[in-house]
Amino acid sequence: MFFGRIYEYCHAAFEQMLAGAGTSLDAILVGESWGMPLVHCEADFCAPMFLGENLKVELRVERVGGSSITFAYRIVGADKKLRATAKLVHAFADLKRFVPCKTPDMIPEVLRKMGLIE
Repeated sequence: MFFGRIYEYCHAAFEQMLAGAGTSLDAILVGESWGMPLVHCEADFCAPMFLGENLKVELRVERVGGSSITFAYRIVGADKKLRATAKLVHAFADLKRFVPCKTPDMIPEVLRKMGLIE
């Protein structure tokens, strides 16, 4: 499998998390004054992944900062063996001025309701 696909899988899990919160990436980009651009990504590969293999992506919130959020991902195979880990950091940005902004108050509230943070 092409190594860059790991980020596609993580982004798909991120979008599913948003859907579970009752919103979508489109709704945020159109309906809010802020966005969540990716500012850092990293991945560690632990075992081979093959085309057509069923993989599960587990998402957790590692950190909610004053103007960013860090998501940690585990990618496991059907055999429960860890294939890769990834970390993606999104900054919150004012979409009109393209400058950092404070983490919107709704973010921790929604994440708590979903059980992703305490």
